[in-house]
Amino acid sequence: MTNSRRGPAARPFGTGRIIFWRGGSLWIGHAGEETGFHEHHAIQITLTLSGDAVRFRSPGQGWVFHAAAIVAAHQSHAFEARGELVALVFAEPESLEGRALRERYPEGVSALDAGDLAEQAVRLAALYAQDATDDELADCARAVTTRLSSIHLSSAKPLDKRIMRAIDILRDRIADTVTMTEIAEAVHLSPGRFRHLFLQETGIRFRPYVLWLRLEVAVALYGAGSSLTDASHAGGFADSAHFSRTFKRMFGVTAIGVQRV
Repeated sequence: MTNSRRGPAARPFGTGRIIFWRGGSLWIGHAGEETGFHEHHAIQITLTLSGDAVRFRSPGQGWVFHAAAIVAAHQSHAFEARGELVALVFAEPESLEGRALRERYPEGVSALDAGDLAEQAVRLAALYAQDATDDELADCARAVTTRLSSIHLSSAKPLDKRIMRAIDILRDRIADTVTMTEIAEAVHLSPGRFRHLFLQETGIRFRPYVLWLRLEVAVALYGAGSSLTDASHAGGFADSAHFSRTFKRMFGVTAIGVQRV
């Protein structure tokens, strides 16, 4: 997702497209520079679409090659697939499929059976080459998470309805300043009970989750062609510098090196 407007010091992460839907996203294209160590709230499924392997590294460990891999939520890792066509499918841990994946892959970076996902990988590569619509690519990417989570979907406990409602309110007000107390009152819980239940259900504290949602909004707009400043403000960031720092911490690369073709 190379940005032609980057300065000379920027290191491009790659060239491709970013597509969001409720509960996940797809980042697909040709990878460039390796990432630094980073961690994010979403579960990351990585597929190579050009036949070769990509590399992952966890802190204190060496590089490991994978044709397909899944990274647990909040797992620190670095990633490198220079020149390869890859698909990164992100699943929110609080979604039903994400909860099933979290049960099946609770930690670390785990190898996946690339053959088991070959049909989806071939389809994703073909759709990308055809410049398919966002909906077509999203449907194919969601088939990946469905296939991986299907074994555990029947046993996955749905998100608590109060927390689900709280997330809906947060999404509606993401550009505003909202407090945990306000959201707790809106779902008829005490702040203390809400704090505990939110962490239990989502696996993340309230304030970091708000920051994650804001990042999603800003990334979606930036990847679709909005300026860094406009995307930052739409996501509720004070300025583009705050957005850029958050992006680098959660994805290991600079925001300016990522943009839709």
